Amino acid sequence: MIAGRIHAIMAAGLEDPDLLARWQQQPELMRTCGVDPTTFDLDALRKFAGLSAKVRHNGLRFSLPSTFRFLSLAGLEIEVFAAYAAKHSRERKPYAATNEARIVDLVEFLQDWLDPNQPEHSMLWDLIRHETALAQLRNLVAEAGQPDCEKDPTARSVPHIAGHIILHEMNSDPRQLEKLLRRKSFDPEKVRPVRVRLGYWKPGDGTEVYILELDELGYHLLSLVDGRRSVADFSRRFNGKSRPARNLLRAFADLAQLGVICFDEQAA
Repeated sequence: MIAGRIHAIMAAGLEDPDLLARWQQQPELMRTCGVDPTTFDLDALRKFAGLSAKVRHNGLRFSLPSTFRFLSLAGLEIEVFAAYAAKHSRERKPYAATNEARIVDLVEFLQDWLDPNQPEHSMLWDLIRHETALAQLRNLVAEAGQPDCEKDPTARSVPHIAGHIILHEMNSDPRQLEKLLRRKSFDPEKVRPVRVRLGYWKPGDGTEVYILELDELGYHLLSLVDGRRSVADFSRRFNGKSRPARNLLRAFADLAQLGVICFDEQAA
């Protein structure tokens, strides 16, 4: 086999990782390039393409340190980035110009690619969402101040978020996972599967990001708060009555006590 032809095949595969995937699925296609598929290690070349893509995303390590450590310790980094490179190649889509946009693209890819039935995939999905939420909120510029508003809800009250919040429902606690990753040896078996609902909250006039562990009602209420629905609207949604039940008022009051929401009075 001519060395120049081998180099051309390697260059083409690295430039177009989706081509590697097609060659792996249909090895006979390589014969049209004058190459015997049985003499070429496509899997090794695919892994090298994944390594190249990973290196291109090293700038994300600052915002996603635990995610990258988990990828490495779980042996997933080359597999993930090889598949990611192939997707971008297939879609003829260049990598985003900024680290912030690259994080968003990577999260969107993983949402479709990961198998939630595989424990390590599920842990990765929880961890990257955790670190992404923190990074996105930390990058927000603090506002001049928060307007005064009511703290005690009535049926006419309209709740809105006091600042910015990102909500995620997890199958494990990423905070526990981060602690385990800081140890010398990492054992994924020690990660307890547990349903946890987290709110990542940054007050509008603050610089610190808080992580709130929410119950099911609080989580769903916050996910529906849009600054337009009144408490009566929420009540009608939940039980068909405009007069809110005590537990609904109490749940809103508890969230307001934390400072996460406050209320405007609905116009008559």
